[in-house]
Amino acid sequence: MAKTIKHIADELGLNPSTVSRALSGHPQIAEKTRARVEKKAMEMGYTPNLWAQNLVGSATNLIGCMVLEFTNPFYIPMVRAIEDCADKKGYIIFIGESRRNLETEKHVIDRFRRIRASGVIITPVLSNLDHLSMLKKEGVPVIVAGRNADDFDSINLDNEESGKMAGNHLVTLGYKKLGFIQSGDVFNIPEQDRLKGFSQVITENGLKKERLYTVGNNRITGGEKAGELWLEDKERPEAVFCSNDLLAMGFIQYLVKLGISPPHDIGVLGHDDIPFSDNFVVPLSTIAFPKYEMGELANTLLMDRIAKPDLHFEPKTIALEPSLVIRNSCN
Repeated sequence: MAKTIKHIADELGLNPSTVSRALSGHPQIAEKTRARVEKKAMEMGYTPNLWAQNLVGSATNLIGCMVLEFTNPFYIPMVRAIEDCADKKGYIIFIGESRRNLETEKHVIDRFRRIRASGVIITPVLSNLDHLSMLKKEGVPVIVAGRNADDFDSINLDNEESGKMAGNHLVTLGYKKLGFIQSGDVFNIPEQDRLKGFSQVITENGLKKERLYTVGNNRITGGEKAGELWLEDKERPEAVFCSNDLLAMGFIQYLVKLGISPPHDIGVLGHDDIPFSDNFVVPLSTIAFPKYEMGELANTLLMDRIAKPDLHFEPKTIALEPSLVIRNSCN
């Protein structure tokens, strides 16, 4: 007969919930107790039922992680960092996506609630945060990654600085007529901050206001639409800054098919430095977002909040620094 947590608890004279926490690596269990439990579990040939562990007591070893879109490679390094760090602490990651839809986000959060996740790391849609506030009131720590949100711990890039960095780079290269490609999502605050920094540099250098191409999404298709708009524009810019790399890739892809070759015919600068941007048809110059570092910091902060559930914390806001990656798409 397979051995259970209750068998181990009976052997050691412990509460089953204590055994469960010890086997899941819960930080509130003393090392001496953990060692006793692990030794007895090995002696008895115990094989953990990970789901059952989370039905004993109120504590679990599950963490919910939600991103906006699985289709955006931006999230690969961040999620990998969260998994790497969580695994060292004995936690398991449940991953979901909102697809930039608030109702989907609420549904996934409810799923995390029902599996009794110990904490949640999320890149939220931002149009409404009531469901996250409720989760926080229930004692479940929430870390916002890649966005800033009042009343929540937030880890994000200094997006206004990255916009300035982009503008300064293109101006230094000698471009005079500049454009900005954006989704236009009213809740995409990072995009708006990047445009703000970019516009400030243009103004400071006495250049004509940037041409703005609003395409409705942050995907390859949005970049292709921007390519159409650029071709139709009688005052087309000499270089464009794209609010993310997928837009830049779609823009380049559309133009290359028509025989228009960046950087010779137009300079293109992306944002995020997503995986594969260095191997694109035209290796993409971009503003790098330290995505793995953001995942590490989000997990570290979440573990700290989980370990001290009874303490009141003032929400912490962490701003990461962007960096310029020079490749071949503008010169």
